[in-house]
Amino acid sequence: MKLEVKESRDRLLALLLLTLSGLLIVSVLANCITGSLAWYCYWHQRTITTPMVYDRPFTSTLEGGDDNLYSMLARSLISLRLSVTPETVDRQHARLLSWVPPEERSALKKVLVIEASYIKKNGISSVYSIEHEATDPKTGDIIVGGTIHASTMNGTVALNQPGAVRTATANGVSRTDLPDEKKAYRLHIQYDNGLIRLTAFPEVAWPAIFNNDDSGTKP
Repeated sequence: MKLEVKESRDRLLALLLLTLSGLLIVSVLANCITGSLAWYCYWHQRTITTPMVYDRPFTSTLEGGDDNLYSMLARSLISLRLSVTPETVDRQHARLLSWVPPEERSALKKVLVIEASYIKKNGISSVYSIEHEATDPKTGDIIVGGTIHASTMNGTVALNQPGAVRTATANGVSRTDLPDEKKAYRLHIQYDNGLIRLTAFPEVAWPAIFNNDDSGTKP
């Protein structure tokens, strides 16, 4: 009788241990699945943002964003470089360089110093109007094409350029409107873990796709 009771108790204990082991395995698997889902959601959760001064909402994750995000970044960076006056050019170029990684900063800084020197020496005020964009979010390359509208107040720029027009402002100060120029730029933008990095910003030849008004086509 004692032997039967002992065997029955051993079977119950074995069954209990087996059940607990099964529950432990299920718990571990559930934690692994939950952790994986949390990790995936953390890196891939999409956030829709509507900026105050931009006319289109954009979607972003920690790993990147959609075309609207890269378009907004390109427009902001272009404005910092090209829509300037002698009073604002140094401040805006310094702000632009703050988005450039240290290893890439020296090359762009040399170009910006030359541009700022010319703007301040000749009293140039300019506005860059973006007319075309070609974006590839997978590589971060954005080609922007548009027109630079510029003028000078101190008259030190030669007026032998076709299209230069001298006018007078409301307060009687002479202003020279310089000929409009078509210019295109390539921006290599990296968006990683919520951080924006501008790694290249050269002027490029006017792309043929812009002549066909194929704005938004992949470069």
